[in-house]
Amino acid sequence: MNPKEPLLPRVLARLRMMRYRWFGRAPTLEEWESRLERVVSETVAQSLRWIPEHGGSFVDVGANVGIYAERVLRDRPDARAWLFEPVRAHYERCRDRFRGNPNVVVEHLALGDASGPTTIWKPKHNPGGNVIDEEIVERRRGFMDFRPEAIECRVFADYAREHGIDRVDFVKSDTEGYDYRVLRGMLPFLGPCEPRPVILAELLREDIHPDFAGQLDVLERMYALGYHRVDLDFKEDVQDFLFVPEGRQAVCER
Repeated sequence: MNPKEPLLPRVLARLRMMRYRWFGRAPTLEEWESRLERVVSETVAQSLRWIPEHGGSFVDVGANVGIYAERVLRDRPDARAWLFEPVRAHYERCRDRFRGNPNVVVEHLALGDASGPTTIWKPKHNPGGNVIDEEIVERRRGFMDFRPEAIECRVFADYAREHGIDRVDFVKSDTEGYDYRVLRGMLPFLGPCEPRPVILAELLREDIHPDFAGQLDVLERMYALGYHRVDLDFKEDVQDFLFVPEGRQAVCER
């Protein structure tokens, strides 16, 4: 807790944390997957507008247990997909979900703008709220109980070059404040792509982002590549934004 804060709010925050640690229950796997089935519908619908019915491809960054990708593949069964999930338990569930599908690659990796080992912090109550940025973790420690896990991070541009990926139709990134670093690591890949992928990324509002200037810099570099500007009028603390490059037309309306 911050010692400069008034005493009563600090005590109440401590009591909430103690109650959370002692009595808070994480959802079961079944409960979590059921919840994801409900919440991913809008994201899936947005994605399908930009993935061709035949021969399409997409990248899922922060794939979790694979519910989003599974829903996309119900409508695009022959699409190629690359899924990245750093939390081991989620990765294993995701890997098992797509076992036997030769078009789906599931990688036990985070994506960012630097390669190497790092730590992801897992909140007890929310299997989808895993955070790599330690400053975000520190800001939430007063009311969330995090557990660390060692992970490996890669730069997508390097990964794509090594695996012969020269274009994709759609990218979904959901990494709890790390998306701008995911996008920064994609920039060398995006440059020569023709056509460039449509990207759905999660951005943080200025007052809660540990590096808002860095986030804006990445967006400006995307605009320089031909992505249309988005209106950063945040209605929520954390919000998804769709980045569409010049020349791309939706393949269908849903």
